[in-house]
Amino acid sequence: MVAPLIVIGITLVAMLICIIFDLKIKIGKIKVGIYWIACLVGSIICIACQFISLESLKNVFVSSANINPVKILVIFLSCTSLSVLLDKIGFFKFIAQQALKKAKSSQTKLFFVFSFIVILLTIFTSNDILILTFTPFICYFTTRAKIDPTPYIVSEFVMANAWSMFFYIDNPTNIYICANFGISFLDYTIKMFLPTIVAGLVSLLLVYLIFRKKLKQKIEIEDEEVTKLNPVLLGVGLAGLGIMVVMMIICPYIGLDIWYIPLICAGLTYIVALIYLLATKQKLNLLWQAFKDLPYELIPFLISMAIIVSTLQNIGFIDLFANALSGQHFIVIGIIAFLLGNLINNIPMSMFFTSVLGSMPLVYNNIYAVVIASNLCAFLTPVGALAGIMFMKILKENDVKYGFGKFMLYGILVSIPALLLSLCALFIF
Repeated sequence: MVAPLIVIGITLVAMLICIIFDLKIKIGKIKVGIYWIACLVGSIICIACQFISLESLKNVFVSSANINPVKILVIFLSCTSLSVLLDKIGFFKFIAQQALKKAKSSQTKLFFVFSFIVILLTIFTSNDILILTFTPFICYFTTRAKIDPTPYIVSEFVMANAWSMFFYIDNPTNIYICANFGISFLDYTIKMFLPTIVAGLVSLLLVYLIFRKKLKQKIEIEDEEVTKLNPVLLGVGLAGLGIMVVMMIICPYIGLDIWYIPLICAGLTYIVALIYLLATKQKLNLLWQAFKDLPYELIPFLISMAIIVSTLQNIGFIDLFANALSGQHFIVIGIIAFLLGNLINNIPMSMFFTSVLGSMPLVYNNIYAVVIASNLCAFLTPVGALAGIMFMKILKENDVKYGFGKFMLYGILVSIPALLLSLCALFIF
Protein backbone atom coordinates (compact mmCIF):
# COMPACT_ATOMS: atom_id res chain seq x y z
CA MET A 1 0.00 0.00 0.00
CA VAL A 2 2.93 2.36 0.70
CA ALA A 3 4.21 2.83 -2.87
CA PRO A 4 0.78 3.66 -4.39
CA LEU A 5 0.07 6.11 -1.56
CA ILE A 6 3.40 7.87 -2.16
CA VAL A 7 2.65 8.22 -5.89
CA ILE A 8 -0.88 9.47 -5.22
CA GLY A 9 0.33 11.84 -2.49
CA ILE A 10 2.94 13.39 -4.81
CA THR A 11 0.32 13.64 -7.57
CA LEU A 12 -2.12 15.53 -5.32
CA VAL A 13 0.61 17.89 -4.06
CA ALA A 14 1.70 18.60 -7.65
CA MET A 15 -1.94 19.23 -8.59
CA LEU A 16 -2.37 21.72 -5.73
CA ILE A 17 0.83 23.57 -6.64
CA CYS A 18 -0.41 23.92 -10.21
CA ILE A 19 -3.81 25.16 -9.00
CA ILE A 20 -2.52 27.61 -6.38
CA PHE A 21 0.09 29.18 -8.69
CA ASP A 22 -2.19 28.90 -11.74
CA LEU A 23 0.55 27.22 -13.80
CA LYS A 24 -0.19 27.06 -17.53
CA ILE A 25 1.29 26.00 -20.83
CA LYS A 26 0.83 27.93 -24.08
CA ILE A 27 -0.44 26.08 -27.15
CA GLY A 28 -0.47 28.56 -30.02
CA LYS A 29 -2.45 31.53 -28.73
CA ILE A 30 -4.27 29.51 -26.08
CA LYS A 31 -3.07 29.14 -22.48
CA VAL A 32 -4.08 25.88 -20.81
CA GLY A 33 -3.93 25.04 -17.10
CA ILE A 34 -1.66 22.09 -16.27
CA TYR A 35 -3.22 20.93 -13.00
CA TRP A 36 -4.84 18.08 -14.92
CA ILE A 37 -1.47 17.04 -16.41
CA ALA A 38 -0.16 16.30 -12.90
CA CYS A 39 -3.19 14.08 -12.29
CA LEU A 40 -2.86 12.41 -15.70
CA VAL A 41 0.82 11.59 -15.10
CA GLY A 42 0.00 10.19 -11.66
CA SER A 43 -2.78 8.02 -13.05
CA ILE A 44 -0.51 6.71 -15.84
CA ILE A 45 2.13 5.78 -13.23
CA CYS A 46 -0.52 3.90 -11.24
CA ILE A 47 -1.43 1.90 -14.35
CA ALA A 48 2.21 1.35 -15.44
CA CYS A 49 3.20 0.13 -11.96
CA GLN A 50 0.14 -2.16 -11.91
CA PHE A 51 -1.30 -0.56 -8.78
CA ILE A 52 -4.60 -1.05 -10.60
CA SER A 53 -5.42 -3.76 -13.13
CA LEU A 54 -6.70 -3.16 -16.64
CA GLU A 55 -9.77 -5.23 -15.77
CA SER A 56 -10.56 -2.85 -12.89
CA LEU A 57 -10.17 0.12 -15.26
CA LYS A 58 -12.55 -1.49 -17.70
CA ASN A 59 -15.13 -1.88 -14.94
CA VAL A 60 -14.76 1.80 -14.04
CA PHE A 61 -15.11 3.33 -17.52
CA VAL A 62 -17.27 0.92 -19.52
CA SER A 63 -19.44 -0.32 -16.71
CA SER A 64 -22.98 -1.19 -17.74
CA ALA A 65 -24.20 0.37 -14.48
CA ASN A 66 -26.45 3.45 -14.53
CA ILE A 67 -23.52 5.85 -14.27
CA ASN A 68 -19.77 5.97 -14.85
CA PRO A 69 -17.22 8.80 -15.30
CA VAL A 70 -17.87 9.00 -19.06
CA LYS A 71 -21.63 9.43 -18.58
CA ILE A 72 -21.02 12.01 -15.86
CA LEU A 73 -18.82 14.00 -18.24
CA VAL A 74 -21.59 13.85 -20.85
CA ILE A 75 -24.10 15.21 -18.31
CA PHE A 76 -21.82 18.01 -17.11
CA LEU A 77 -20.55 19.18 -20.50
CA SER A 78 -24.04 19.05 -22.02
CA CYS A 79 -25.55 21.11 -19.18
CA THR A 80 -22.62 23.54 -19.28
CA SER A 81 -22.90 23.95 -23.05
CA LEU A 82 -26.40 25.41 -22.65
CA SER A 83 -25.16 27.92 -20.06
CA VAL A 84 -22.23 28.90 -22.28
CA LEU A 85 -24.58 29.38 -25.26
CA LEU A 86 -26.79 31.72 -23.20
CA ASP A 87 -23.67 33.64 -22.19
CA LYS A 88 -22.58 34.07 -25.82
CA ILE A 89 -26.09 35.24 -26.75
CA GLY A 90 -25.62 37.98 -24.12
CA PHE A 91 -28.27 36.82 -21.66
CA PHE A 92 -26.14 37.08 -18.49
CA LYS A 93 -24.76 40.51 -19.38
CA PHE A 94 -28.25 41.78 -20.20
CA ILE A 95 -29.57 40.63 -16.81
CA ALA A 96 -26.65 42.28 -15.01
CA GLN A 97 -27.30 45.58 -16.84
CA GLN A 98 -30.95 45.46 -15.79
CA ALA A 99 -29.82 45.05 -12.17
CA LEU A 100 -27.71 48.19 -12.43
CA LYS A 101 -30.66 50.18 -13.80
CA LYS A 102 -32.93 49.01 -10.95
CA ALA A 103 -30.44 49.90 -8.22
CA LYS A 104 -29.95 53.56 -9.24
CA SER A 105 -27.87 55.28 -6.51
CA SER A 106 -28.25 52.78 -3.66
CA GLN A 107 -25.40 50.33 -3.12
CA THR A 108 -27.49 48.32 -0.66
CA LYS A 109 -30.25 47.90 -3.22
CA LEU A 110 -27.71 47.04 -5.90
CA PHE A 111 -26.10 44.46 -3.60
CA PHE A 112 -29.38 42.61 -3.00
CA VAL A 113 -30.69 42.90 -6.56
CA PHE A 114 -27.41 41.62 -7.91
CA SER A 115 -27.23 38.81 -5.32
CA PHE A 116 -30.75 37.57 -6.11
CA ILE A 117 -30.02 37.59 -9.84
CA VAL A 118 -26.90 35.50 -9.22
CA ILE A 119 -28.99 33.12 -7.09
CA LEU A 120 -31.64 32.62 -9.78
CA LEU A 121 -29.14 32.17 -12.58
CA THR A 122 -27.05 29.75 -10.52
CA ILE A 123 -30.09 27.57 -9.79
CA PHE A 124 -31.01 27.26 -13.45
CA THR A 125 -27.59 27.32 -15.10
CA SER A 126 -24.11 26.62 -13.70
CA ASN A 127 -22.08 28.18 -10.89
CA ASP A 128 -18.77 28.02 -12.78
CA ILE A 129 -20.15 29.72 -15.90
CA LEU A 130 -21.80 32.41 -13.79
CA ILE A 131 -18.52 33.20 -12.00
CA LEU A 132 -16.62 33.38 -15.30
CA THR A 133 -19.29 35.64 -16.80
CA PHE A 134 -20.23 37.98 -13.96
CA THR A 135 -16.85 38.58 -12.29
CA PRO A 136 -15.40 40.67 -15.17
CA PHE A 137 -18.66 42.64 -15.35
CA ILE A 138 -18.48 43.44 -11.60
CA CYS A 139 -14.90 44.63 -12.00
CA TYR A 140 -15.97 46.81 -14.93
CA PHE A 141 -18.95 48.58 -13.35
CA THR A 142 -17.30 49.09 -9.92
CA THR A 143 -14.27 50.69 -11.62
CA ARG A 144 -16.55 53.04 -13.58
CA ALA A 145 -18.56 53.88 -10.46
CA LYS A 146 -15.35 54.30 -8.39
CA ILE A 147 -16.55 52.01 -5.59
CA ASP A 148 -15.01 49.07 -3.74
CA PRO A 149 -15.77 45.86 -5.70
CA THR A 150 -15.19 43.59 -2.67
CA PRO A 151 -18.83 43.35 -1.40
CA TYR A 152 -20.05 42.43 -4.88
CA ILE A 153 -17.36 39.91 -5.81
CA VAL A 154 -17.67 38.18 -2.42
CA SER A 155 -21.46 38.05 -2.69
CA GLU A 156 -21.30 36.75 -6.27
CA PHE A 157 -18.83 33.96 -5.46
CA VAL A 158 -20.57 32.92 -2.24
CA MET A 159 -24.07 32.93 -3.77
CA ALA A 160 -22.92 31.01 -6.85
CA ASN A 161 -21.50 28.22 -4.68
CA ALA A 162 -24.07 28.15 -1.86
CA TRP A 163 -27.03 27.98 -4.24
CA SER A 164 -25.37 25.48 -6.58
CA MET A 165 -26.69 22.82 -4.18
CA PHE A 166 -30.26 23.47 -5.26
CA PHE A 167 -30.46 21.38 -8.44
CA TYR A 168 -28.68 18.23 -9.49
CA ILE A 169 -27.14 19.96 -12.54
CA ASP A 170 -25.70 23.08 -10.87
CA ASN A 171 -22.32 21.58 -9.92
CA PRO A 172 -20.34 18.60 -11.31
CA THR A 173 -19.84 17.33 -7.75
CA ASN A 174 -23.62 17.06 -7.28
CA ILE A 175 -23.86 15.07 -10.49
CA TYR A 176 -21.00 12.72 -9.64
CA ILE A 177 -22.04 11.94 -6.06
CA CYS A 178 -25.76 11.50 -6.58
CA ALA A 179 -25.61 9.74 -9.95
CA ASN A 180 -23.38 7.07 -8.42
CA PHE A 181 -26.01 6.35 -5.78
CA GLY A 182 -28.96 6.44 -8.18
CA ILE A 183 -30.55 9.52 -6.59
CA SER A 184 -33.14 11.02 -8.94
CA PHE A 185 -33.34 14.69 -9.89
CA LEU A 186 -36.64 15.14 -8.01
CA ASP A 187 -35.56 13.24 -4.88
CA TYR A 188 -32.38 15.29 -4.76
CA THR A 189 -34.26 18.59 -5.10
CA ILE A 190 -36.78 17.72 -2.39
CA LYS A 191 -34.08 16.63 0.05
CA MET A 192 -31.72 19.54 -0.63
CA PHE A 193 -34.38 22.27 -0.72
CA LEU A 194 -34.18 23.26 2.96
CA PRO A 195 -30.37 22.89 3.42
CA THR A 196 -29.82 25.03 0.30
CA ILE A 197 -32.25 27.72 1.46
CA VAL A 198 -30.58 27.80 4.89
CA ALA A 199 -27.03 27.89 3.52
CA GLY A 200 -27.92 30.47 0.87
CA LEU A 201 -29.82 32.91 3.11
CA VAL A 202 -27.36 32.61 5.99
CA SER A 203 -24.47 33.27 3.59
CA LEU A 204 -26.22 36.28 2.07
CA LEU A 205 -26.99 37.74 5.50
CA LEU A 206 -23.42 37.24 6.71
CA VAL A 207 -21.90 38.84 3.61
CA TYR A 208 -24.26 41.81 3.98
CA LEU A 209 -23.40 42.25 7.67
CA ILE A 210 -19.68 42.16 6.87
CA PHE A 211 -19.98 44.90 4.24
CA ARG A 212 -23.03 46.87 5.41
CA LYS A 213 -21.02 50.04 6.22
CA LYS A 214 -19.41 50.13 2.78
CA LEU A 215 -22.79 49.63 1.15
CA LYS A 216 -24.22 52.78 2.77
CA GLN A 217 -22.16 54.98 0.45
CA LYS A 218 -24.15 56.37 -2.46
CA ILE A 219 -23.08 55.90 -6.05
CA GLU A 220 -23.96 57.34 -9.41
CA ILE A 221 -24.13 54.71 -12.14
CA GLU A 222 -23.70 56.05 -15.66
CA ASP A 223 -26.21 54.87 -18.22
CA GLU A 224 -24.75 52.66 -20.91
CA GLU A 225 -26.10 51.01 -24.01
CA VAL A 226 -28.03 47.88 -23.06
CA THR A 227 -26.94 44.65 -24.74
CA LYS A 228 -29.24 43.75 -27.60
CA LEU A 229 -30.45 40.17 -27.56
CA ASN A 230 -31.50 38.08 -30.54
CA PRO A 231 -35.00 37.00 -29.42
CA VAL A 232 -34.98 33.80 -31.50
CA LEU A 233 -31.62 32.57 -30.22
CA LEU A 234 -32.55 33.57 -26.68
CA GLY A 235 -35.83 31.65 -26.97
CA VAL A 236 -34.00 28.58 -28.33
CA GLY A 237 -31.44 28.67 -25.52
CA LEU A 238 -33.97 29.16 -22.71
CA ALA A 239 -36.31 26.54 -24.19
CA GLY A 240 -33.48 24.00 -24.36
CA LEU A 241 -32.55 24.68 -20.74
CA GLY A 242 -36.17 24.56 -19.51
CA ILE A 243 -36.99 21.34 -21.35
CA MET A 244 -33.83 19.73 -19.99
CA VAL A 245 -34.74 20.56 -16.36
CA VAL A 246 -38.31 19.24 -16.78
CA MET A 247 -37.15 16.06 -18.53
CA MET A 248 -34.53 15.36 -15.85
CA ILE A 249 -37.30 15.54 -13.25
CA ILE A 250 -39.57 13.06 -15.03
CA CYS A 251 -36.98 10.71 -16.62
CA PRO A 252 -37.06 8.15 -13.73
CA TYR A 253 -40.79 7.74 -14.33
CA ILE A 254 -40.44 7.09 -18.07
CA GLY A 255 -37.54 4.66 -17.77
CA LEU A 256 -34.93 6.85 -19.48
CA ASP A 257 -31.33 7.02 -18.25
CA ILE A 258 -30.62 10.52 -16.95
CA TRP A 259 -27.45 11.07 -18.99
CA TYR A 260 -29.40 10.95 -22.27
CA ILE A 261 -31.49 14.00 -21.31
CA PRO A 262 -28.86 16.79 -21.27
CA LEU A 263 -27.09 15.28 -24.27
CA ILE A 264 -30.25 15.25 -26.39
CA CYS A 265 -31.44 18.68 -25.18
CA ALA A 266 -28.05 20.33 -25.75
CA GLY A 267 -27.64 18.65 -29.14
CA LEU A 268 -31.09 19.71 -30.38
CA THR A 269 -30.63 23.26 -29.04
CA TYR A 270 -27.38 23.70 -30.95
CA ILE A 271 -28.85 22.13 -34.10
CA VAL A 272 -31.86 24.49 -34.03
CA ALA A 273 -29.54 27.47 -33.41
CA LEU A 274 -27.34 26.34 -36.32
CA ILE A 275 -30.34 26.02 -38.67
CA TYR A 276 -31.56 29.50 -37.68
CA LEU A 277 -28.14 31.09 -38.26
CA LEU A 278 -27.79 29.38 -41.64
CA ALA A 279 -31.34 30.31 -42.69
CA THR A 280 -30.79 33.97 -41.79
CA LYS A 281 -27.28 33.96 -43.32
CA GLN A 282 -25.62 34.97 -40.08
CA LYS A 283 -22.09 34.05 -39.03
CA LEU A 284 -21.63 30.84 -37.03
CA ASN A 285 -19.01 32.45 -34.79
CA LEU A 286 -21.37 32.45 -31.80
CA LEU A 287 -21.70 28.65 -31.82
CA TRP A 288 -17.97 28.22 -32.36
CA GLN A 289 -17.19 30.48 -29.39
CA ALA A 290 -19.62 28.51 -27.23
CA PHE A 291 -17.95 25.21 -28.18
CA LYS A 292 -14.48 26.68 -27.70
CA ASP A 293 -15.20 27.95 -24.19
CA LEU A 294 -16.43 24.65 -22.74
CA PRO A 295 -14.27 23.44 -19.79
CA TYR A 296 -12.50 20.65 -21.71
CA GLU A 297 -9.75 20.47 -19.07
CA LEU A 298 -12.26 18.74 -16.84
CA ILE A 299 -12.26 15.66 -19.11
CA PRO A 300 -8.68 14.44 -18.43
CA PHE A 301 -8.94 15.72 -14.86
CA LEU A 302 -12.04 13.70 -14.00
CA ILE A 303 -10.80 10.58 -15.83
CA SER A 304 -7.42 10.77 -14.08
CA MET A 305 -9.03 11.23 -10.67
CA ALA A 306 -11.32 8.26 -11.35
CA ILE A 307 -8.21 6.14 -11.96
CA ILE A 308 -6.54 7.43 -8.79
CA VAL A 309 -9.62 6.80 -6.64
CA SER A 310 -9.97 3.32 -8.17
CA THR A 311 -6.33 2.69 -7.26
CA LEU A 312 -7.08 3.63 -3.64
CA GLN A 313 -10.01 1.21 -3.78
CA ASN A 314 -7.80 -1.51 -5.28
CA ILE A 315 -5.12 -1.27 -2.57
CA GLY A 316 -7.67 -1.31 0.25
CA PHE A 317 -7.25 2.30 1.43
CA ILE A 318 -10.89 3.18 0.75
CA ASP A 319 -12.05 0.32 2.98
CA LEU A 320 -9.71 1.42 5.78
CA PHE A 321 -11.05 4.98 5.60
CA ALA A 322 -14.63 3.71 5.46
CA ASN A 323 -14.06 1.58 8.57
CA ALA A 324 -12.66 4.63 10.39
CA LEU A 325 -15.78 6.66 9.51
CA SER A 326 -18.26 3.84 10.11
CA GLY A 327 -20.79 4.81 12.75
CA GLN A 328 -19.93 8.52 12.60
CA HIS A 329 -22.79 11.01 12.47
CA PHE A 330 -23.38 12.53 9.04
CA ILE A 331 -22.58 16.00 10.42
CA VAL A 332 -19.08 14.74 11.32
CA ILE A 333 -18.74 13.22 7.84
CA GLY A 334 -19.83 16.52 6.28
CA ILE A 335 -17.22 18.48 8.27
CA ILE A 336 -14.44 16.02 7.35
CA ALA A 337 -15.43 16.21 3.67
CA PHE A 338 -15.48 20.03 3.88
CA LEU A 339 -11.93 20.14 5.28
CA LEU A 340 -10.63 17.51 2.85
CA GLY A 341 -12.12 19.46 -0.06
CA ASN A 342 -9.89 22.39 0.86
CA LEU A 343 -6.84 20.16 0.92
CA ILE A 344 -7.32 18.34 -2.38
CA ASN A 345 -10.09 20.32 -4.19
CA ASN A 346 -13.80 19.48 -4.16
CA ILE A 347 -13.88 17.26 -7.27
CA PRO A 348 -11.22 14.76 -6.06
CA MET A 349 -12.80 14.89 -2.60
CA SER A 350 -16.24 14.07 -4.03
CA MET A 351 -14.88 11.15 -6.03
CA PHE A 352 -12.99 9.85 -2.98
CA PHE A 353 -15.98 10.13 -0.65
CA THR A 354 -18.29 8.53 -3.21
CA SER A 355 -16.11 5.42 -3.05
CA VAL A 356 -15.85 5.64 0.74
CA LEU A 357 -19.62 5.90 1.21
CA GLY A 358 -20.08 3.04 -1.24
CA SER A 359 -18.01 0.86 1.11
CA MET A 360 -20.19 1.79 4.11
CA PRO A 361 -23.80 0.89 4.98
CA LEU A 362 -26.03 3.12 2.85
CA VAL A 363 -27.14 6.22 4.77
CA TYR A 364 -28.56 8.89 2.48
CA ASN A 365 -27.84 11.73 4.90
CA ASN A 366 -24.14 10.86 4.60
CA ILE A 367 -24.41 11.35 0.83
CA TYR A 368 -26.19 14.69 1.11
CA ALA A 369 -23.73 15.87 3.78
CA VAL A 370 -20.87 15.30 1.32
CA VAL A 371 -22.85 17.16 -1.39
CA ILE A 372 -23.20 20.14 0.97
CA ALA A 373 -19.50 20.01 1.81
CA SER A 374 -18.48 19.81 -1.86
CA ASN A 375 -20.33 23.06 -2.62
CA LEU A 376 -19.59 25.11 0.50
CA CYS A 377 -15.90 24.21 0.72
CA ALA A 378 -15.47 26.33 -2.43
CA PHE A 379 -15.56 29.57 -0.48
CA LEU A 380 -13.29 28.70 2.44
CA THR A 381 -10.09 28.87 0.34
CA PRO A 382 -9.43 29.21 -3.42
CA VAL A 383 -8.15 25.61 -3.41
CA GLY A 384 -11.65 24.35 -2.53
CA ALA A 385 -12.87 24.51 -6.14
CA LEU A 386 -11.51 25.18 -9.61
CA ALA A 387 -13.99 28.08 -9.76
CA GLY A 388 -12.03 29.72 -6.93
CA ILE A 389 -8.82 29.64 -8.95
CA MET A 390 -10.58 31.04 -12.03
CA PHE A 391 -12.19 33.71 -9.84
CA MET A 392 -8.83 34.84 -8.38
CA LYS A 393 -7.25 34.90 -11.85
CA ILE A 394 -10.00 37.16 -13.24
CA LEU A 395 -9.64 39.56 -10.31
CA LYS A 396 -5.87 39.73 -10.83
CA GLU A 397 -6.32 40.45 -14.55
CA ASN A 398 -8.67 43.32 -13.64
CA ASP A 399 -6.30 44.81 -11.03
CA VAL A 400 -8.59 44.00 -8.10
CA LYS A 401 -6.62 43.46 -4.90
CA TYR A 402 -8.06 40.33 -3.36
CA GLY A 403 -5.40 37.92 -2.12
CA PHE A 404 -5.45 34.45 -0.59
CA GLY A 405 -5.57 35.87 2.96
CA LYS A 406 -8.58 38.08 2.31
CA PHE A 407 -10.37 35.23 0.50
CA MET A 408 -9.82 32.93 3.48
CA LEU A 409 -10.80 35.59 6.05
CA TYR A 410 -14.22 36.13 4.47
CA GLY A 411 -14.43 32.39 3.76
CA ILE A 412 -14.06 31.49 7.44
CA LEU A 413 -16.66 34.05 8.48
CA VAL A 414 -19.24 32.79 5.98
CA SER A 415 -18.60 29.15 5.03
CA ILE A 416 -18.34 27.62 8.51
CA PRO A 417 -21.68 28.97 9.85
CA ALA A 418 -23.34 28.12 6.51
CA LEU A 419 -21.94 24.57 6.63
CA LEU A 420 -23.02 23.86 10.21
CA LEU A 421 -26.50 25.34 9.82
CA SER A 422 -27.18 23.59 6.49
CA LEU A 423 -26.08 20.26 8.01
CA CYS A 424 -28.47 20.93 10.92
CA ALA A 425 -31.23 21.69 8.37
CA LEU A 426 -30.48 18.34 6.71
CA PHE A 427 -30.81 16.69 10.13
CA ILE A 428 -34.18 18.37 10.79
CA PHE A 429 -35.57 17.73 7.32
